[in-house]
Amino acid sequence: MDNITVSQWNDMITKTLIPNIVILSIYVVLGTCGNVLVLSVYSFQMKGLSDERYFIPILAVFDMVVTIYCGLFLIIQCFNQVTFSNNILCKTAQFFVGLTTFIPILLLLIIAVQRYLKVCMPYKPVMSLRVKRIALILTIVISLICAFPLPFVYGSVPFHSVNYGINGTNCGKLKEGHQLARAVYAIVIGFLAVATVTTLIVLYSRIGCTVYRQFKLNKSNSNRVEVGKSETKTDDEKVSEVGQNGGIQTPVTSDGDSNISNTNIVKNHQTTLSGSKRRQKSNRRITHKLTIMFFVITLVFVLSYLPKVVLLIIEGLYEDFWEKLSNTRRPGVMFIYQMFIINNIVNPFIYAFMDIKFRKEATLFLDRVFHCKF
Repeated sequence: MDNITVSQWNDMITKTLIPNIVILSIYVVLGTCGNVLVLSVYSFQMKGLSDERYFIPILAVFDMVVTIYCGLFLIIQCFNQVTFSNNILCKTAQFFVGLTTFIPILLLLIIAVQRYLKVCMPYKPVMSLRVKRIALILTIVISLICAFPLPFVYGSVPFHSVNYGINGTNCGKLKEGHQLARAVYAIVIGFLAVATVTTLIVLYSRIGCTVYRQFKLNKSNSNRVEVGKSETKTDDEKVSEVGQNGGIQTPVTSDGDSNISNTNIVKNHQTTLSGSKRRQKSNRRITHKLTIMFFVITLVFVLSYLPKVVLLIIEGLYEDFWEKLSNTRRPGVMFIYQMFIINNIVNPFIYAFMDIKFRKEATLFLDRVFHCKF
């Protein structure tokens, strides 16, 4: 079959990409359902947003947008591998692909800074609501700036078939014109990517060291408490300690009522101290668990975007990389290229696995939905 039309050539490629289309459809369904669940739980069950979880629903919104938009756009590309002739549509679509992917990445950077301040600088003021809103606005502005040049980098380009000797059109990187501008843009985006990943590694390394030190300190304190509990003390010694440490000094007499009163003071004082320590430990434990959860989310982001970055580098080095791909290799390469969407799908599953409070509230919410208890 030497002489075929562009439409027939496109149909041949589309048939080989059916597994990719099915996987992308699963991505869209899972990402949409998961992030809608997160938003619903935070809207109806966890209405009072804590400082710890402020960015979770915001991240869920952008994750859902990326999953739906990028997933559908990639499916459209699978159906139009060599027949994507609308130049304006291609440029517009690539602009929003860049915008919607840059925002969640920068949000992860803000979350890392917040966790660093929370864990490594616990005695300094936390990130205020005003600062969080300014950071969110800056995230959108920076993403817009980074996405603005994309229409000048991408467009509807000729796509040549080596086997059939025909030309189609594909939505991809432009090969002619503005070479210097595209090179500068690639260098800037590459630098920002390296800087972002390096910053995330440094911040979470510092956080990890701090959490480890606090864990060792808590373990040491627990051992001391156990040793202290094994030593018996008389009521007179307890009252004397309260007088020295708590500022309450009551003379000890042989009267029974006085001894009972002193004993009650000691118990109340000890109960207050132990309650305060328990709350501090509980808060610290929640902070550490959520920090580990955000670290896992960031790790998934790095691992899911790394293959795409490698392919973009290869694509930059070999201009005819996509054209020379055989129909047998194309599905595998495109699967690797599309893996970045996983970053926007898995977050709800990570919340369900690592955040006990979210898991409980999500269970209650789903129970109310299926039993119509709203």
